[in-house]
Amino acid sequence: FFLMTINNFNNLFVYIFIHLFSYLFICLFVCLFIYYLFTYLFIYLFIYLFICLFVYLFIIYLFIYLFIYLFI
Repeated sequence: FFLMTINNFNNLFVYIFIHLFSYLFICLFVCLFIYYLFTYLFIYLFIYLFICLFVYLFIIYLFIYLFIYLFI
């Protein structure tokens, strides 16, 4: 009876440990996924903004050049 109780308790402990570990693993995976998603999102956003800024500056430069060319 005593050995059976210890065995049962051990099984329960293993069961709880496995469950906690699985939940922890899932949480970690989700957190990493969100982190990577946001990181990539920010990188893409930064690249997009950089391209937009470059295009905007190029257009301004082009207009200034045309303005100078037309007036001179």
